Formats: sequence, C-alpha cells, structure tokens
Amino acid sequence: MRRSICLILIAISLLHCTSKKHTNKKPNIIFLLTDDQRDNTFSAMGHPFIKTPNADKLIKDGIRFSNTYIAEPVCAPSRVSLFTGMHERMHGVGFSSSYQLTEEQWSKSYPELLRQNGYFTGFIGKFGVEHYTFKGKAAEKFDYWWGHDGWTKFFPKDDTSNSTTPYHKAKNTIITPIMGEAIEDFLNKRSEEKPFCLSVSINVPHGTQTTSMYDGYENWHSMSQQANENPQLKGHPIYDQLYRDIDIQIPDETATDPYKWIPQHIMDQSKGREKTYEYNYDKERCKEQHIRYYQTITGMDKIIGDMITSLEERGLVDNTIIVFASDHGLLMGEYGMGGKGLLYDLVSKIPCFIYDPRLPKKHRGKTIDELVSSLDLTTTILDYAGVEAPANMQGASLIPLTKGQSQNWRKELFLESLFTVRDNPFCEGIREGDWKYIRMFNGVAKYKENDIDFLDKKPEFEQLFNLIDDPREKNNLIEECEGSELLNRLRTKCSTQSVELNKSREQYKREVSIQIR
Repeated sequence: MRRSICLILIAISLLHCTSKKHTNKKPNIIFLLTDDQRDNTFSAMGHPFIKTPNADKLIKDGIRFSNTYIAEPVCAPSRVSLFTGMHERMHGVGFSSSYQLTEEQWSKSYPELLRQNGYFTGFIGKFGVEHYTFKGKAAEKFDYWWGHDGWTKFFPKDDTSNSTTPYHKAKNTIITPIMGEAIEDFLNKRSEEKPFCLSVSINVPHGTQTTSMYDGYENWHSMSQQANENPQLKGHPIYDQLYRDIDIQIPDETATDPYKWIPQHIMDQSKGREKTYEYNYDKERCKEQHIRYYQTITGMDKIIGDMITSLEERGLVDNTIIVFASDHGLLMGEYGMGGKGLLYDLVSKIPCFIYDPRLPKKHRGKTIDELVSSLDLTTTILDYAGVEAPANMQGASLIPLTKGQSQNWRKELFLESLFTVRDNPFCEGIREGDWKYIRMFNGVAKYKENDIDFLDKKPEFEQLFNLIDDPREKNNLIEECEGSELLNRLRTKCSTQSVELNKSREQYKREVSIQIR
C-alpha cells in the first residue's frame, strides 16, 4: 500500500514537472510580411467589401496596432530595417545609399540572433536584401530556405529569368498558393527539438503580381484588359469574378494634376514615377488595378487559413505567435499619383497585428492606438523568444502594450524616407498626437552621411496635416500655421531627431564594419 502511494506521488510530481516544462517552453514565431499592402485592407479593420475571414479571426482574437508606421516606406530598405531593427539612416542600406549589408550587421539581425539562441529559422518568399549583399548565399543564413531576391510573376513557373528559385518544383502555378506549399513544407521539415521562427515574405499585392495576372510585369498596359480574360484564371474562385460586380470607387484625384500636392520642382512625375505606376495615372486601368489588388489580398488570406489548419493538425497552434505587417502602403491614384517612398499615411502606415494564443482572454480582441514603428516588431520578436535586443536596435517591445501597459509609451514618432529614385526627395517627418509634419530636401543618388545632414539646410518643401480633421492629408496647413507654437515645436522635434540619428550612425560606424557597394 505504502509503495503504491509512493508511486502515485512520484507520478504526480513528474506530471507537474512536465506541465511546468511545457508552460515555460519558448514559443514558435511566424512573421508574415506582405508587399505594398495598405492599412485597413482587412474586413476586421473596417474595409467595406474585402473578404479576409482568416486574418479577421486572428485580428479579433489578437491585438491590432492601428497607428503603425513603417521605417522606410519602400521595399528593400524597409526589409533591412525589419531584419536589423534600425532606421535606414542607421544601418545605411537602401536603394539610394552607398552601402550594402555586411556579415557583421546580419549577425545582429533577428533571424540570426534567434538562430544563435536555439531557434530553427526559416525564410519563404521575397528576401529583397540579397541584391546588396551575400552574393547568392542568403539561403545559408537560415535553417530552411524557400526564397528569392528581386521580383516574381503571378505565375512564377512562366518566368524563365527566375529558374533558380524553388517555386518551379511546386504543385501550384500561382505565386501565393505556392508560398502556402512552402509553409507546409517548412512545418514538415522543421526540427521538433527546437522552437521555430518562420519569416514569410508574401509577394502580393505588389504591382509585379497584379500586372502579371494577365501579362508579364514588364508590360504595365496589361491593366487595359480584365485579368480574368487570361484562360488560366477562368473559373477560379478568387481571380475570376471576385469584386468585379462591385462598383469600386477609385480616388477622385486619379489622373489629375499631381503637382497640386507636391510641386514639380520637388518631385517630377515624368522622371520615373508615372512610367513605373502608369496604370494609376489612367482611370480605367486604375480601376482594374484596384480589383486585382483586393483579389490578391483575399488570395493571401486563403493561405493564412491553410497555415492555421496545419498548425492545429500538428498541435502547434497553442504555442505559436503570429506577427503580421506590410513592408509599406501604396498610392493608387490618390494625389494624382501612384507608388510609394513618401510619408503620406497611405504609404507609410501599415496593417499590423499580433496573435498570441497564450495571452489571457481579457487582453485579446483589442485595438491599440499608440504610435508604433515597424522597428518595434524586431524587438518584440526577440522579446517573445527571450533574447535581449542589441543596444543598437531602435524599437521597443510591444509586449507591454499587449498587456495594457501603455503609460510610458512614446508620444511622438520620427518618420523618414531616403529613397531618391524617380526624383523622390529626401523626406523626414514627425507624428505627434493628431498632427503630422513633413519636410523635404533635394534627393541625392548614392547618398553618404553628409548628404543627409540637414542641420543647416532649409527644407525645400513642407507639409503639415491635422489627421483628425483631414485624415486623407489633403489640406496642407504650413502657411496657415506659420509662426505658431505648434509648427515651431514640430520643426524642432523633427530636426532634433534627425540630428540624433546622424550621431547614432557615426557611433555605429565606429562599432561595426561598413561596406561600400
């Protein structure tokens, strides 16, 4: 009898230890990053007609961050910033800069830090950084790789220029379900002895995808025809008729004078922007672009649902955190323009949410309005994994906000875009409360540190918006507010943070090897 009681007590003790071990187990992390997706483009975020049931469920059971801004609103530099947790001005890597990412810089990226701390890491989709570094060896930076650099087409198997990518071995022919296959493959091949971090860089709804639904992405005129005239899309539940019976309203300013908003001497549309995004400078093609844009988001939502099902089938869903963001937004006819690289909310504000199944129910389903930077996501991912963020990272963990602890959170957020391609100016800004201030300087190709030192330079153009009265940022209040305490304060804050970032860059260069490209 005594022996039986002892055995029972030992069993209870072992059960307790096993339970405790499971509770303390590091979570798996999946980071979903879309391409060109604007804020509020999910049904659960208030979009009037888009169908996104799977993302909606994660948003409603998770935490939405409704004022999230991307650090660097253009593809490659935004991705480098997400990997490293730094502004472009700090890490120095972008389309317009003179530098490339080094091995030493990568060693402090979130995938590498997690890998060094026992995580099995994977990458799927558009890497968008290899053009500047690694010389074709990006796959070595992860335990699992199903990625590519540069662009793909909507039908990637038709793209002979990308024959080295893994998409050609997929069963599907369309890029988004192919990436769904890759997620399934990762879950099958992951190490069951380690927690995992999977970064999925989804190609849609980028213009290379929407234009190539009918023709190659080199042919922007493909928007002149409905994508479902392509025989490959006939009868498809998403890409054939979805949203074609809706009277989608394109922006009133589509194909109107863009220089009403930003003068031609600041940004000349004819120097690349209107050619690259020419379908947004034409009303009929702009409408077709909108239809395809929303279709591809719904297509992306489908693979999110498949991913959740796969996690459930493997018993992983209760210990897997899902972080969602976009690399930036997009102009689709607004202000008579198309494209990105500016600091309007439609470009620099992104959809962002975190689904943490371990979060108590009382904290779920909330929308948090505090100012969030994409740099915060890098620090947050490390925090979830129990890894200390390097001192050079410039974001803050969002975990306290998810638990209702916002009293010490930032009240202002510095914004920048150092993208000077297509005659884009250098842009800096500050978001404080209901206000956004933006200043622009003449852009310099292959800039160096001195080119982005604006301490003694007068802005060539400024904008000031009240985002409550004017959420679409149509009414520039600079002249009206000239001499006001508000404008003087915002100018000072913007200048001060710009100077501080430049100082941080100089210190960073003393600590880390920097490489000219």
